[in-house]
Amino acid sequence: MSTAPIPTASEGNNHFNAEAAIEVATDFLKKLGYKRDLFPRKAVLSEKVYIIEIAIEKQNAKVQIDSQTKTVTEFEIQKAEEEQSSAFPIGKKKMLIIIVAVVMTVALVVGLKILSVF
Repeated sequence: MSTAPIPTASEGNNHFNAEAAIEVATDFLKKLGYKRDLFPRKAVLSEKVYIIEIAIEKQNAKVQIDSQTKTVTEFEIQKAEEEQSSAFPIGKKKMLIIIVAVVMTVALVVGLKILSVF
């Protein structure tokens, strides 16, 4: 029983998909100097043009790639909008510091009461 080999990209598979478009977009952004924290968020094929959205630290990049030529035709980088994920206006780091300080204070007071110092 013989099975046909699965073609790989190196064997001439010319199918340009969203994954390949994301790779082109991230390589392009790396050449611009954005080397860390590249997180693809969205890939859309619209009329032979892939529109790739990538989060970069506190910015968002939108890269358009022609699906036939596999080249970047347009890009835009904007500051990310602040997302309010919680009801508290302070950041997660500050909240963690406050919680640790409160826990340590409570532990100190309880320890002093146990030793009958307070």
